[in-house]
Amino acid sequence: MANNEFISKLEALLKKVPEPDRKEMLYDYEEHFEIGLDSGKSKTELIEELGDPQVIARDLLADYRIGKAETDKSASNIFHAIIATISLSFFNLIFIIGQVAGIFGAYVALCAVSFAFTISPLAIFSSFIFGYSYESFATNFFVSLSLCSLGLLMSIGMIYVGRFFYNIILRYIKFNLNIIKGDKGEKAA
Repeated sequence: MANNEFISKLEALLKKVPEPDRKEMLYDYEEHFEIGLDSGKSKTELIEELGDPQVIARDLLADYRIGKAETDKSASNIFHAIIATISLSFFNLIFIIGQVAGIFGAYVALCAVSFAFTISPLAIFSSFIFGYSYESFATNFFVSLSLCSLGLLMSIGMIYVGRFFYNIILRYIKFNLNIIKGDKGEKAA
C-alpha cells in the first residue's frame, strides 16, 4: 500500500467528518510520510509504523466525536460519541452501555415524575367530572397545587441534572477512551 493509498483509505474511512476537520486530521499523516521519506525510510516501513488505517480512523473518529460533544452539547453528539467509543473494542460495549443506560433510565424516570407532578391539578378537575365528593375539595386542591409546584421545581432541576449527567457521561467516555488507548500504547512497547 503506497502512502497515497494509505491516506486515501484513511480519508475514505473518515468521510463522516466534515472536510476541514478531515483535512486537518490527514495533514499529520501526510506530514509523517514526508518526514519519514526524507529521513530515508521506505513507504512500507512508514505504513507499518502507523498501523492499520481502520484502527487509526476509529481512534480519530472517537476523538472527533468526543470533542464535538464537548463543544456542542446535544443528545445526538453524546450519542455519536458513545457509539464511536464503543466501536473501539468489546470492552467499551460492556463498560459504557450499562452505565449510560442506568443514568439515562434514572433521568427519564425523574423527568416522568416531575411531569406527573406538574399535571396533577388536572386530577382535581377530573374528580369533579366523574362526580367524586366535593367535601374534600380544599384538601385535593392544596395537594394538587403543592404537587404542581413541586413538579415545576423538579422540571427546572431536571434541566441542571441533565447537564450534569451529560458532563458525567462525557467524562466517563473520555476516561474509558484513555484506558483503551493506554492499553494499546503498552502493547506496542
